[in-house]
Amino acid sequence: MDYNTDEQEIDLKDLMFAVFHKWRPLILVAVICGLLLGGIKGIMTYKKQSDPKVRKEADLTYSADLELYEKNKDTYTREIENLRTDIENQQEYLDHSIWINMSPYDVCEARVDLYVSTGYEIMPGMAYQNRDYTDTILQAYQSMLTSSAVMEDVAKQVGTEPRYLQELVTVTIGTIGVDKNQFSRLLTINVNHTSKEKAKTVLDAFLAYVADMQAQITASIGEHTVSTVNEGISSKVDLDLADLQRQQSQKLTDLNDSLQTKQKDLDELEEPEKEDSSKVAALKSAIKFGLVGGFGGAFIVAFVVCIVFLMGDKVYSAKELKERYKVKILGKLSSGKKVGIVDAWLNRLEGRTCNADETAEYRLIAANVKNYAGDMKKLLITGSAPADTLMRVAEALKSELGEIQTVVGNCMLEDVETVRELPLCDGVILVEQCETSKDSAIETEIEKIHDLKKSVVGCVVIE
Repeated sequence: MDYNTDEQEIDLKDLMFAVFHKWRPLILVAVICGLLLGGIKGIMTYKKQSDPKVRKEADLTYSADLELYEKNKDTYTREIENLRTDIENQQEYLDHSIWINMSPYDVCEARVDLYVSTGYEIMPGMAYQNRDYTDTILQAYQSMLTSSAVMEDVAKQVGTEPRYLQELVTVTIGTIGVDKNQFSRLLTINVNHTSKEKAKTVLDAFLAYVADMQAQITASIGEHTVSTVNEGISSKVDLDLADLQRQQSQKLTDLNDSLQTKQKDLDELEEPEKEDSSKVAALKSAIKFGLVGGFGGAFIVAFVVCIVFLMGDKVYSAKELKERYKVKILGKLSSGKKVGIVDAWLNRLEGRTCNADETAEYRLIAANVKNYAGDMKKLLITGSAPADTLMRVAEALKSELGEIQTVVGNCMLEDVETVRELPLCDGVILVEQCETSKDSAIETEIEKIHDLKKSVVGCVVIE
């Protein structure tokens, strides 16, 4: 034999349509399971939600969760607003700060060293000495030069803001002398800027204040003189400035990262939902579990159909006969059963015969028989289809086949007369009906035909 029944491939398309054709029991079971599971769960939920203790506990839990949610929301909102303010301030600082935007490898510096003298002398041999006010005077100059009033006035003169000017100017008190005889006598004003001209302009503005302050400090503290010891302008490399610039840029990045984190936390914060009333909760539970039950019921039916399809012994389609037994399909006829709109639509999608013109179909079948029969003069029409179907097919083909003699017989596995006719014919036309004829019966029929050295002309399939 040229066919093999040991290993058969599963046609997923046939399996799928086999499930679709069982849409009636599938929907029925789905509805029943959905109503049962949804109804039971809805009743249980209603009884539980109606319990006063359960309701009270649910209200207390909701209140606590809501309070915690509001606190967390307020905290996140406040932190986000603070971070946004910090980011704006930091960005503004990075954009306008002269010190931050200065090249650390070309820092222009203007410096002046002022010597302050009060004429103080130590009296040799005297147990008590006059008080030296030099340190106090120096501190007064330092305090007044770095005061907000002076910074604001100088900032206006040079076209910047006091907070940016403070980064550029330092006023320090130095010492003069050697070994233990070191006395505070020097007041150093140091100005850093992007160019030597700008540094000199700022330094001159502060020196102008020194002259104005001398009279005021003299009146308040004591007589003194101020003289310039050293004044110069130069350029330098400040690697500490490079580190500071990197730190300030990283600070802005860190603030933005923190803002994104806080915003994400706020977005993920979920407001607790108050439990619905017992009726609403029961309805929601019934719908939810009703859908689960419906899908579960539909799955059970589909699973059973698949098992029956895979384990069943009945022919499903003409394609199965052709691929499994290597027989020629002479034609396909409708079983004549009335089907609904849904089944008719599924049949069209599957490619089954749907109430076609039988006269034309029989002519097509007869033409195929003549082509495949060759010199055969007598054909036996048999198969495992119902007896009335066999008779109907034989009568219709008899008039179409002309000189080819046809003999109709019932299933050769059950009818003795058909078995006796088999050796007397030249070939066999099988008539099989989908979902009625069995694979085991067809296999046995083909074996008997081949054992007697007869040919299977083809098969007429009733769908």
